[in-house]
Amino acid sequence: MKQTLVALALLSLSLTMGCAAAPTPTLGRTSELAIPPVAPPAPTAPPVKAGTGVTANAPAAQSEERMIVYTVRLSLEVQDADKASNEIATIAAQYKGYVAGSNLTRDAKGRMRGTVTIRVPAQSLDDAQKKIEAIALKVLSRNRDTKDVTDQYTDLSARLKNLEATEVELTKLLATVRERTGKAEDILAVYNRLTEVRGQIEQIKGQMNVLEKTSTFATMTIDLVPHEEIQVLEPDTWMPNKTVASALKALVQALQAIADLAIWLILFFLPVAIVLLLPFVILVLILRAAFRRRKKPASAISPQ
Repeated sequence: MKQTLVALALLSLSLTMGCAAAPTPTLGRTSELAIPPVAPPAPTAPPVKAGTGVTANAPAAQSEERMIVYTVRLSLEVQDADKASNEIATIAAQYKGYVAGSNLTRDAKGRMRGTVTIRVPAQSLDDAQKKIEAIALKVLSRNRDTKDVTDQYTDLSARLKNLEATEVELTKLLATVRERTGKAEDILAVYNRLTEVRGQIEQIKGQMNVLEKTSTFATMTIDLVPHEEIQVLEPDTWMPNKTVASALKALVQALQAIADLAIWLILFFLPVAIVLLLPFVILVLILRAAFRRRKKPASAISPQ
């Protein structure tokens, strides 16, 4: 009798949410305990962004404001990258923004260069960009990217609404199963499905929160390139000190070249010459020895 009541309760809940887009896998016991699937998203009106950046559903008759994610990339030539990064941070603070990241390094010539990333309210992006470009000696490149996430946010909102409704029904079903059957496998099947739905709800809320923040605050990445100083050519005048320095430098280079040549002669060419000449020396010695042997018998037979 208890199993029949549980089956009837599950059947009633399944009929209530029978408009599901796709069935989910059945969880639980072998007695055909079915967990209701999540209903498909219901039609909703496009979201309208509130002043704080949080969107809310509004009637279609109202004017629609799209959720746009702005991303700007600038490359600026500056006199002092360290000073410019501090000025950029000050400008971001003026518009109630903040520095999201900063990476400055010193090059071989001792000059600072790097990248600064800031986030400012989207409505203040143009003004902040103009002020930041004004601190540069030259704007080397400018790139702006926009991404409309309105439809994505609307879909997430509809899915969240249906998941929350499913969570309520599963909570009621869990209480009913505990009261009427009390069997662990029935309770565990409903509880597992409830846990899965709650996890999906938290995931969707996180995605919506990211979209709200990225559409409310624009991201601006600024590459700071140090200015190359132009060297002014001096007029042609006789400067003995420079001549002496050049002569000493040439002398040192010449002595270094001679020393290098001597090292090559001693450590490379001499051993190679010995290895190459050694067979000829041995051959000459052998020939001389043979010639002496032939000469001795001839000198030994002398006329009496």
